[in-house]
Amino acid sequence: MNLRPNSISRLVVVGFGLAIIPLVLVIVSVTIAIAHFAEEGQAGILRAVALSDSANRMSSAVRSMERYGLQYTVLQDSALLVLFQQSYEEYRDVSARFRKAAPTKTDLARLNRLDAHLRQARRLLPVAALEGNRSALESEFSRANGEVQRLQSDVNDGISSEVAKLGTRALAIKRLTILEVLLVLPLSIAVALFFIVLITRPIRRLDHAITGLGAGDLDSPIRVNGPRDIASLGDRLEWLRQRLGELEAAKIHFLRQLSHELKTPLTAIREGAELLQEDLGHELDPEQREIVHIVRDNSLRLQRLIEDLLRFSIAEGPVAAGMQQDVRLDALLEELTQSYKPVLRSKNLRLDMELAPLLVAGHRDRLRTICDNLLSNAVKFSPQGTTIRLRLQPVDGDAVLDVMDAGPGVTPEEREKIFDILYRGSASGQGKVEGSGLGLAIAREYVTSYGGSLEIVDSDGPGAHFRCRLPMAPESRPDAGTDQSQRLRKPAERETQAP
Repeated sequence: MNLRPNSISRLVVVGFGLAIIPLVLVIVSVTIAIAHFAEEGQAGILRAVALSDSANRMSSAVRSMERYGLQYTVLQDSALLVLFQQSYEEYRDVSARFRKAAPTKTDLARLNRLDAHLRQARRLLPVAALEGNRSALESEFSRANGEVQRLQSDVNDGISSEVAKLGTRALAIKRLTILEVLLVLPLSIAVALFFIVLITRPIRRLDHAITGLGAGDLDSPIRVNGPRDIASLGDRLEWLRQRLGELEAAKIHFLRQLSHELKTPLTAIREGAELLQEDLGHELDPEQREIVHIVRDNSLRLQRLIEDLLRFSIAEGPVAAGMQQDVRLDALLEELTQSYKPVLRSKNLRLDMELAPLLVAGHRDRLRTICDNLLSNAVKFSPQGTTIRLRLQPVDGDAVLDVMDAGPGVTPEEREKIFDILYRGSASGQGKVEGSGLGLAIAREYVTSYGGSLEIVDSDGPGAHFRCRLPMAPESRPDAGTDQSQRLRKPAERETQAP
């Protein structure tokens, strides 16, 4: 059963929902607790206000009854008796509201005793007015005042207790809220992080796959797990990788076939021109010899162009890591310069070399092609009787090769263009043999495939200064027991002249 979501948008919605649900539950729980607290607080406050107001009004009514009753016993004024009765009725109304406000059992007991004292005082009032003995009446009013004062005190204490309970309840809600947040927030964060990884991992895999395709890695299969739309996109990239691999193989096969098919007639043309030049040269007039010479030179040039095109097509392909080896770049340069003796002698050129013993991980043929293209470029543009300088030294973990000539140099506007395919600089016509415009492009492709760089730097004197940087092999170390001055080998300047 495939449980993968249909799309990344659904995965985002599910992840957001699972991450937000615990927080929503906490918010709902806290909201309900606060609502209950507010209701309880409001009811408690209203009850406390009602009890306090009723107690105060009962105290006022008792004092009025006492004042009017005692005055009546002295003055015998019926109006005072009416006021006494009104105060008593007011007391009864207030005491009824006090009972409805749900007082405590203690308060109800005090209220009952207060009622008994007031009723007794009401019965004693006519007797005290006739006999003039107010002591019993005053005693009942005194007891009634004592009860009402204690009732007020109890009500105030109850209000204070209710306020303290509300504070305790608020503190409990606060602690519960903090506890719920501390429990739920890490869970929400964990769920969010899980879905972030779940969403971004296939996207990073797609990015890695696209980067690999852009870098020419056509050998690594592309497998992307995740939502179906992302997995489907990964399948399309895998199809594209296979298709690009097929096209790359077809291109190389086509170029090799084309090179082979073109080399056969070109070889026949070149050999025929050489036979004409060697065997029949004395029978040809100057114009015919010139035509034969042109045919021979252009056939050689066309053959080199075909070989360079094939080399460049291979240079653009991925590097086969398993075929790499550690190559002594200084020894490779020493070997390469031996093949340049004839042309150096013919142009009366000198080589000034300082080569440190350095190991570079790569393909020997590709490294030789890099050095050959740089050196042939310097030889081609160097004037008669000048010096070509080669410097190989370690710099920050890289093998840095500097090739400097005394030719016309490269203008600032052409410094990047000369590495383009089939581009020949403005000074190319000064060389003895016109270039194909592929040598430097091939060299840069090879250098870049190893993670290095090839560029033109400013020169102190005339001519071009090419600098090639290649990562050194981990095993590249200076020879033990030799100091820094012995690590650089500076052979004597080689001067090869025509005999």
